[in-house]
Order: sequence, then structure tokens, then C-alpha cells
Amino acid sequence: RRTIVPNLLKQLELEELSLVDRPANAQAMVSLYKRDNSEEETMEKAYKMTEDQEKNLDNLPPKVRAKIRENMDKGMSYDEAMKAMHDEDMKKADEATAEELEIETLKASEVALKEENERLRKSLIDNGYVIKADTIEKKAEPEYVEYDGEQINKADIPAPILKALEEAEVAKADAELTKRAEEALPNFNIDVAKTLIAKFDTDEAVMEALKGADAVFGESMEEFGKSDADGNFATAQDKLDALVKSYMDENKLKKSQYAVAYAAVAKTDEGKALINKSYKGE
Repeated sequence: RRTIVPNLLKQLELEELSLVDRPANAQAMVSLYKRDNSEEETMEKAYKMTEDQEKNLDNLPPKVRAKIRENMDKGMSYDEAMKAMHDEDMKKADEATAEELEIETLKASEVALKEENERLRKSLIDNGYVIKADTIEKKAEPEYVEYDGEQINKADIPAPILKALEEAEVAKADAELTKRAEEALPNFNIDVAKTLIAKFDTDEAVMEALKGADAVFGESMEEFGKSDADGNFATAQDKLDALVKSYMDENKLKKSQYAVAYAAVAKTDEGKALINKSYKGE
């Protein structure tokens, strides 16, 4: 009978495992384990620690305890795991400090920018600028309207009232201009006179010439009875004025068109002769 001596095989790699009804080696054994799929907490791994270390570990917060065990799973001793965790905490603290410092710097910069912004806003507003959402514009100079002898800012008056006040102001100015025109140039067409007064009222030389022309217009329109008993005119100027008046009557010209009639008569031979005589005082 052959004696079978059991052998201990090391580094054996099995590619296949089969169940047979007649094994070649009845003493050959293989351990089979079913995977534990339960959700229960797995048993803690046994770590090489002293009794004091185990006690200290048990007294630590769960998160710290789990971190130390995680480090020890990587092959660290208890002391090495504690040191690694401490170093990691210090690194996080340094990073947090740097982040806090950066945040404080940003906050200080924000405060400085806000102060500078307020200073610039105040300076712009004080210098008459209007700050809008997307533009900065020069504030328009206030416009005033006079009411009852008092100057009132137009921006402070409701639109309907402002319109009425402006119309009243225009009417008042027109009445004053009409009065000055009637006094200075009574023989001119009133609209023409108002235009001339508005433009030349402060120019003394022009106004003197206009008043002289107005006087001539006035004289030419008057009936003086300057002819003698034979129907002849006393002077060349009288006859010239009569010709101009006759031309205006025939052509139905207005009083304000005296200059047109005078120019027409002056172009005729008779008109030229009368003008020359009037210059000589005849």
C-alpha cells in the first residue's frame, strides 16, 4: 500500500476548481467563502497598537478615528497616522489662513474702491454733471420764466402751467416790441417796424437812419396843399412826392411800399430831373 504524504503548496494559483465524485487526493482541501453582502458594519481590522493607543483612539471623534484608521490601512503605525493627520490639518489651516487673508485684502480693496467712487460721484455732481446708468452728462443750465416779477425755474413748473406762462411771456414781449416800433417808426408797416427794432434797437446809427426814412415816408403821405393858384408845385420835391403818391394809388401799393414807388419814379426821366432839382433846393 502506497503512503501519501501531504504537502504544503505555496504560491499556488488555481485556474479552475471543479467538484468531482472521485477525488485523486481525498485529503486535498480548498476553503470556499461566500461573499458577505449584508449592510451590517464590517468588523474593525485589528491594528498593532498599545493599550493606551487603543484607548486614545476610542476617545477620539468618529471622523478623526476613521481618518487615523485610513492612514494605518496604508501601512502607517499609530504614531505615523496621527502625525500625517496633524500635518494635513496644519496644511488645511495654512490654506484657510491664506484664503482668509486674500478675502480680507479683497474686502479692504472693495471698501477703498467704494470710497473713491463716492468721492468721484460727489465731485461730478458738485460740478454740474448728471450721472446716469451708462453715461455722464453735463447738467443743463436752468431756464427761468418770469411770473409776477419773480424768476421761476421752468423745471419746477407743471407742463400746462409752464406753457401758459411762456405764452404770456411771449405776448408781453410782443406787446412791448409793438409799442417801441409804433413810437420809433410810426410810418412803417408794423411787422416790418418790429423786425427792424428787434434787430437794430441798440444800434444808434442805424436807428437814426431808420427814423429819418420814417419821417420822409410820413411827409410823402400827407396833403400839404403845396401847389399855387395855377396848379404848379412850389418845389421839385413837392412834385416828386406827388408823383410817388400817384404811382402808389395807380398800382394800389400799401403805405409800407413807399420805397418801391419811389424807386419806380426815380427811374423815369422826369423823376431823375426832379431829384436833381431837389438836391439843388429848387
